[in-house]
Amino acid sequence: MWDSAEGFFGSYYIYWISVYLFIGYGASLLTLYLSGIFLARRSIKRTKQRSIFLRAEDVVSATDIPSVTVVAPAYNEGLTIIENVKSLLSIQYPYYELILVNDGSKDDSLQRLIDEFDLKRQDATFITQPIPTASVKHIYKSRKKKYTHLTVIDKNNGGKADAINAGVNFANTELVIFTDVDCIIEQDAILKMVRPYLEEDDKEIIGCGGGIGIANDSVIKNGILIELKLPSRLVPMNQVVEYIRAFLLGRMAWSEVNGLMLISGAFGMYPRKRVIEVGGFNPKTVGEDLELCIRLRKHMEEQKIPYKVVYLPETLCWTEAPSDYNILIRQRDRWARGLWETISLHRDLLFNRKYGKMGMLYYPYWLLFEFGAPIVEFLGVICLIAFGIFGWINWPFAILLSFAAYLVGCVFSTIAIFMYIKSFDHYTKPKQIIELLLAAYLEPFYYHPLLLYGQMLGYYKKIFDITSGWGTMTRKGFKVSKS
Repeated sequence: MWDSAEGFFGSYYIYWISVYLFIGYGASLLTLYLSGIFLARRSIKRTKQRSIFLRAEDVVSATDIPSVTVVAPAYNEGLTIIENVKSLLSIQYPYYELILVNDGSKDDSLQRLIDEFDLKRQDATFITQPIPTASVKHIYKSRKKKYTHLTVIDKNNGGKADAINAGVNFANTELVIFTDVDCIIEQDAILKMVRPYLEEDDKEIIGCGGGIGIANDSVIKNGILIELKLPSRLVPMNQVVEYIRAFLLGRMAWSEVNGLMLISGAFGMYPRKRVIEVGGFNPKTVGEDLELCIRLRKHMEEQKIPYKVVYLPETLCWTEAPSDYNILIRQRDRWARGLWETISLHRDLLFNRKYGKMGMLYYPYWLLFEFGAPIVEFLGVICLIAFGIFGWINWPFAILLSFAAYLVGCVFSTIAIFMYIKSFDHYTKPKQIIELLLAAYLEPFYYHPLLLYGQMLGYYKKIFDITSGWGTMTRKGFKVSKS
């Protein structure tokens, strides 16, 4: 009697409750992804229509456009820093400054900058610091006329968030753009990024993000991307697909309903006034870009000021993605820890009517489907192994379900790729399209498991309070054309 009861309640109920929970979770994700395709398509169409009426050349000829400061932190970037700074200096915009913050680099980054741009050291005591940071040692300005809009801040090491805050303190413009010094930014990127600030009347734009692309194996000349190529290695190739899917379908969809909670730290624009009001980036988290965006939204909700966070579908910034498995895992480990920290810091948002849709819808989504997805997937793997050992699995049903999930993933990736190809002319050669599709179809077998491992590693470190910082993100540098 006991054996039969134990078998009945153990195998029957545990198995089917687990199956229904996993299927329900997957169906919910599927519904959200389908909605995301519809919203992203509508948002891209709307953005393109607006760009017809306010083109980049119209912005550059206007006399009342906002001034902009580009803030780029740097730590031990000596290998590529000169080419990267030249790229940032080549941006086309009438009123912009570039502030490069050397965050206590231990290599020859600062000396390379001094030699290349003929920098002269200036007094740093005049800087007011509305946001506390590690101490600033010196300010450097170029003596060359063509680099008068370049400022280099040399400070003691305080981490990426601290370095950006130092740049915000020194800036005196209306808007600030935060980027990584190793990014290649399109020359007309700022012209396009300020467009939402000029268009919007009834709501304040508190954040604007631009598309991020992968430029591994592409060719750079004088800081400008002159030949875009697909990466030759599988890891960065899959990141191209992942970025297309995440930025085009995910962030465009959330932007359409003003639910965007993240602007990538690689390229984002904010009003300097609002950044200072909330105290700048939080140096106590490795997910500082997500945390700042949520804190800005909370601030505006508390002040009862109508606001928007927008995203532009165009790829305006190119970066070098991790090129091997170890670096990729370290990156996703850090992203997972940053997400954990931010979700924990702002847990008061959960179903809090005070914060409107952000509390009732957007934060719960992030908690359940962004933070929770790796956990659910990991538990699914554990259940699959355990149920297989106990002989509870209906293998034909399990195989059919897995194959259906694989096909659904392939469909979404295919839609994202062709939406991107239709909207932009970056990857138009048949060979490139085939390579992207092959990468998307192979992704679940070797790339996605690596992401899951990296995410669970980050969660493991948070559960057991294992101290871990940014980690070393070794880069090979872009291919630089000397011709």
